[in-house]
Amino acid sequence: MVKKKDKELTRKPDLMATAFEATARYMRENVRLCIIGLVVLVVAIASGYAYALHAKSQRDKVEFRLAQGIEAFDAYEVNGKKEDIEKAETAFNDVARKNMGQTYYVAKLYLAKIDYMNGKTEDAKRLYGEVSKGASSPTLKALSEKAVQHLEKK
Repeated sequence: MVKKKDKELTRKPDLMATAFEATARYMRENVRLCIIGLVVLVVAIASGYAYALHAKSQRDKVEFRLAQGIEAFDAYEVNGKKEDIEKAETAFNDVARKNMGQTYYVAKLYLAKIDYMNGKTEDAKRLYGEVSKGASSPTLKALSEKAVQHLEKK
């Protein structure tokens, strides 16, 4: 035996069917507006995708420049050529100017190390402090804090 409530519910039209019918009717009555809306949606999606590709390309360039700086810094530590440390410093300054995420703070750490090697202890402390305050990576924070402690002991 079917209850009275169940009978009433089965007589009512399905919510999904009603929504689909209303949407189809609206689209038939407003074809031009729907086409314009669809074009706007496609353009918005394409713009978002293009922006994402552009941002990735920029990140890749910055990361490549950081890698060049690290290579030059490592070469300086091996052979001690002044031109290598100058190349490294230029690369790290380029990366720092772009201010893109964690690469910015890695570049700042290297710049601080270069300042320390050049006898600019106060500049090195300032740069390490910036990294300590701004970096979200616990590793970068720990490195910068240890460097500041080391500088303060001297």
